[in-house]
Amino acid sequence: MIYDRFGSWSSNTLMPQTRPLTPKGMSRDPSGTSTPLLLNRVNDDRGIMVKYSSCLKAFVDGVVNGTNNDALRKCLRIAVIGAPNVGKSSFTNQLVKAAVCAVSRKMDTTQENLTAAITEGDTQLIFVDSPGVVGIKHARYTVRSMGNRLLQDPCRAVDTADYLLIVQDPMELGDYIHHRIMHLLHSHSHIPSSLVINKIDLVQRRSDLLELVRILCCGQVGGKPITTTRKQIGRLGSLSPPKETVLMPLSVNNEGNTDEQWQRKYNAIMAKKTYECPWFDTKKVFMNIRGWPNFDSVFFVSSFTGEGIDDVRKHLCSVAQKKNHRFPKGLITTKSPQKLCLNAIRAQLLEHLPSEVAYNLNVLITEWQTEGDVLQIVTEVRCDKERHARLVLGRSGTTIISIGKNVNEIMQNLFKQQLFVRILVKANGKLVDFTNFLNRKTMNSGAIS
Repeated sequence: MIYDRFGSWSSNTLMPQTRPLTPKGMSRDPSGTSTPLLLNRVNDDRGIMVKYSSCLKAFVDGVVNGTNNDALRKCLRIAVIGAPNVGKSSFTNQLVKAAVCAVSRKMDTTQENLTAAITEGDTQLIFVDSPGVVGIKHARYTVRSMGNRLLQDPCRAVDTADYLLIVQDPMELGDYIHHRIMHLLHSHSHIPSSLVINKIDLVQRRSDLLELVRILCCGQVGGKPITTTRKQIGRLGSLSPPKETVLMPLSVNNEGNTDEQWQRKYNAIMAKKTYECPWFDTKKVFMNIRGWPNFDSVFFVSSFTGEGIDDVRKHLCSVAQKKNHRFPKGLITTKSPQKLCLNAIRAQLLEHLPSEVAYNLNVLITEWQTEGDVLQIVTEVRCDKERHARLVLGRSGTTIISIGKNVNEIMQNLFKQQLFVRILVKANGKLVDFTNFLNRKTMNSGAIS
């Protein structure tokens, strides 16, 4: 569990190599030498902490005795869901002002739910970053995930949520909401939701987003038809009609089939959890249904620049419910520090390697101890094939050096502590490094000559 003793703070977010590691809107910790922020942690069956440090115990005592005013104010649990690779994790990082979610350009970087929180004033927002919705074939044969969390966690996040944020990537082909997301929305229609159009920094003509929103919202937001307002700009504005509100017509077929056969199929999948429905059943039922008419608001954001993030946070604070805070102020995430470290390494492996290679690597921590003021972390990347180890190391070790540098930078900013993460590479149980491959290559070259 990561806890910030100094209130809210900022950190860098892991972004693609073509962009700096610290995006706009999130600053680095200049010193990296703050007091360690790691607390002893034991999980119960629900993954909630049951062992408290003195500050956490005081919080709990305050709730029980009714002396903790912060715990009696407003709280909201939000599920962040969407199709794979739409930017849910980087969006969550911006919302909580800390890079707790691992990020890469590849899909399936997030393979299980991660809870992150931020408390501003008397309101606590709890976000659940979920994996992108995928089918069982993709989970088993592409990601090589033998468990069920990759399939079930998006549904679990929605089941426990007070509010839903549906994240959409406008750069992807197709003007429709993913059929698995549509099933989640229809089966949880009692939960209020908002549509979030992410990655707007990559959109050249933002006016095109209005048509996309019209389709994804079925022509209405908050129960009211979407309207546009004409504005006069310069002399050319006089050629247009005066200021007026114009309804944006909805001509797309968004009702789907209404015959008895379609209704039976719809009722059948609505009786099941999303992950229990066959992939092609939900795809067929929602084939002609492109949007959701019950969004209460729409936001345009950039998880890279931070544009629009404050508006989302303010809206969530305004709709937060009057109930006890679930976590003490300053709590950032309930994930263990070790899990955050492993997630950061896996994300960097996905960033630097082909997906089919990265998915087949096993990462584990072999040492975690503090020496003086420095946290020493030793990890291993275990490869089943020697050629995979060569890819992890890279030419003259450039790949593993880049991975190690990025992981150290991310973890130091997140933990706000001096630390060193060492990444070892093993192939078939044997430790390897780039000098071994260089020596072998030299010997082979000499034999040929």
